Amino acid sequence: MRLVSIDMLTPEMKIARAVYNQGALILPAGRSNVSRYIANLRNMGIEYVYVEDSKSAGIEIPDAIAERTRTSCKQLLQSAMQQFSITDKLETRELEDCVNSVISEILKTPDVQVSLNDIASTDEYTYTHSVSTMVYSLMIARKLNYSEQKMTMLGMGTLLHDIGKILIDREVMFKEGELTQKEYEYVKMHSLYGYQAMRRITTVPEQVRQIAYMHHERLDGSGYPQGLRGEELNEYIRIVSIADVYDALTTDRCYRKKWPANKAMDFLVERSGKEFDPELVGLFTQQLAVYPNGSLVRLSNQFLAIVSEQNRSMPLRPFIRVIQDPQGRDITPFEVDLMKELSITIIESELEISRNKPPISPDEL
Repeated sequence: MRLVSIDMLTPEMKIARAVYNQGALILPAGRSNVSRYIANLRNMGIEYVYVEDSKSAGIEIPDAIAERTRTSCKQLLQSAMQQFSITDKLETRELEDCVNSVISEILKTPDVQVSLNDIASTDEYTYTHSVSTMVYSLMIARKLNYSEQKMTMLGMGTLLHDIGKILIDREVMFKEGELTQKEYEYVKMHSLYGYQAMRRITTVPEQVRQIAYMHHERLDGSGYPQGLRGEELNEYIRIVSIADVYDALTTDRCYRKKWPANKAMDFLVERSGKEFDPELVGLFTQQLAVYPNGSLVRLSNQFLAIVSEQNRSMPLRPFIRVIQDPQGRDITPFEVDLMKELSITIIESELEISRNKPPISPDEL
């Protein structure tokens, strides 16, 4: 299995993971001849899909939770937030059940380096991002040996951290291109709007509300809405700020394309000790694949390869499957352990290859 841009779809490929849009099944796993769906996928704002083909046969892409759990949580959150926008009421019992299911799976999941990106259209970004941020936050909590009670509190806070976005004008929230300064200041109000809205819901603990309010705060005081710093930020906020930024960077947004995993990890590491807690950044990044399984990479000898497996002791040197020569010709695939071929390095990730340039800094995280 591998993740490919829809522009790279060919008739031999089959869908490896089901594709949903607005809670509806669009393409089931196993569907063949997927290249005929390119136009429809693009119209829905879906730019990448997971496929099976001869080049990626046998490659597994690990996730911290099951696909059905991730999909169920996203659908529950979407339903709950849409109902909240109409009635100003939030049903928290089913959401808490969802959180506890995720916690149970994360605690049972082998300690692997996660490679999976969730797939969603632009319209579904808030729900997909919230679920992924919850998963990433709970992965950090597992490393901190949190009790299940503390994990539930953190999970509920991260699942609802962006609830204020449904109170922002959609034309501004999903505007393509750069926001004006006035629009940016308006979008930043989502954290306050979410906090104020949840204060009216008695079943939501104050710690959950605080996560919605403060997830954009930074250790050095450069965040918002209050510019808090250092010890003013509790551990929940420090965790969520890391998970929130990583998922935002590695997901397509209406105003910019997603970053490669290695560039997003570099972003966090470069700012650890300043904006982000360095210990928590370390605990988080050691659970992620720098070059995810199934991703295309260019090697220093100019061959193209697919990452087939991680070398946990040396994340920059995974196992790879070489598929193309320097002239761009397909070759009979063969496996290489980069720990044994030290003269060969990875020089470009998949997104850098497809765009032929590094990502630019976003205006908003």
